Amino acid sequence: MRARVGLILLLSILAVSPARAQTEGRPVLADHQFVSTDLVPDAFVRTYVRSDLGAALAGTIHYPPLLIAGDTLQALDGSLSYARLDAEYQQELRDWMAVRFAYGLRTRIGTRLSSLVSEGVTVASGFEFGWLARLHQSHRTSLVSSLAVSSQYITIVDVKQFAEDVANRVPDARLIDLVPTVRSNGGLRLAWAISKQFGTTFVGEGSYGESPRRRDADSWEYNFGASVDFDGRAAWNIPLGLALAYHQTSIPTWTTDASGNTSESVLRLAYNAKPDFLVAVDVLGVFSRENTRTVPVWAGGFSISLRYYF
Repeated sequence: MRARVGLILLLSILAVSPARAQTEGRPVLADHQFVSTDLVPDAFVRTYVRSDLGAALAGTIHYPPLLIAGDTLQALDGSLSYARLDAEYQQELRDWMAVRFAYGLRTRIGTRLSSLVSEGVTVASGFEFGWLARLHQSHRTSLVSSLAVSSQYITIVDVKQFAEDVANRVPDARLIDLVPTVRSNGGLRLAWAISKQFGTTFVGEGSYGESPRRRDADSWEYNFGASVDFDGRAAWNIPLGLALAYHQTSIPTWTTDASGNTSESVLRLAYNAKPDFLVAVDVLGVFSRENTRTVPVWAGGFSISLRYYF
C-alpha cells in the first residue's frame, strides 16, 4: 500500500500546472467572510497555509487495582495530558481544484507516576496528501469533494503491559511498540452563508485502510463535523470572529485502545482585522472512550492557531 501512496504522489506532481491568479482574502459567500477552524476544514478551493499548537489536561482519573502475576496492586489516582501540533499547506491548481499536504502530531501521556504506569505514552505522527474539487457553488453555498491518503506511525510505551508480560514470562516482551497505518479517505464539505454575520460548515468522510487498533485488520471508519461562525466586523465593525465547532471520528486518534468514538469541540476567538490573515485562540474539549476503563475521559485545554490565505 505504501508503494501506491508514492505512485499517487508522483502522478499528482506530474499533473500540476501553473495556477490562475489567486483570489485574495479569506473565503466569502453572500458578503459573509468565514471564520475557519482547524477542527472542521474549509469547503473552498483556495491557497493557504496554517498551523496550530494546543494542549489539554484531563481531570483526576480513578484507576482500578492492577492484577500482575496473580498479585493485586492498589493503583493511585492519576491524570492525563494531551498535546497536538498541526501544519497544512493547500495550493489552488485551477479555480475548481486544489492539492494539499498536512502533517499532524498527537501525544497522550500520564502526568503522574500512577497514570504514567497505567496509561503509558502514545505518540502518533504522520502525513496526509489530498485533493479538493469544487462540485457546486452558488451565492450562499459552496460544495466540494475531498480525497486523501495518509501514512501514520503510532509509538506506544506501555509500562503496564510490559510488566505483565515480564511477570507472565511472555517471550520477547516489548516496552515500546510501533503501529504503522496507511489509510485513504474521501467525502464532502459544504459551506453555507446564513447571513452577512453568520456562516456554517459541514464535513462528512469515510475512511478505509490499516487499523490503528493493534489487533484489528483493515477497517472502514468515518468522521463528521460541523461549525458555526460569527463575523464581528460585519455586525459591529469590530475585528473579532467567533466560531463553535464539533468533530467526531471512529478512528482512534489518541490511543490504540479506543472502544468508541472520539469527540472534540472548539470554541474559537479570532482576530480578523486582516482580510487574508487569521490568528485565533481556541478553547479545546476532548471526549475519548477507552478499553482500559468504563468511564470516558474528558479533557479541556487551549490552542493557538495561525492561518494565512494568499
